[in-house]
Amino acid sequence: MKCFQIIEQLQSLIINSSKIPLSNKVVINQDEILNLFDELLRVIPDDIKDAQKIIEDRQRILIDAQQEGEIIVKEAQDTIDKMINQDEITKLAKEKSDQILAFAKQTARDVRAGANAYADEILEDAQQYLEKLLETLKKSREELNQAR
Repeated sequence: MKCFQIIEQLQSLIINSSKIPLSNKVVINQDEILNLFDELLRVIPDDIKDAQKIIEDRQRILIDAQQEGEIIVKEAQDTIDKMINQDEITKLAKEKSDQILAFAKQTARDVRAGANAYADEILEDAQQYLEKLLETLKKSREELNQAR
């Protein structure tokens, strides 16, 4: 910043000026020091503006960083939510597949039981038919043996 350079020039001017003997006082060129003060008054507003701009830029950068941080946190939360949802979907799919498998096994048992019952019924009918046929054969043989 230019104002610091001018202040250093003022210090140098005071230090390097002629001293009044037996005192702490110095003789300073009035024009030189007034010119430096005028220049200082001229550059201070610019330096203050620059400093203000730096502060505003810093604020903007901090706000941008905070907003970006919030976006990152939100994206991370969304990712976590998706992962949780996917986990829930996986759990629900597993539960559904378990239900379907249980239903399929029960249906298979029911179909087997039904098929066994039907087969038993058919075999019983066949047995009854064969028993009647056997009875008829016995009667026919007996009649044949009596007729001889």
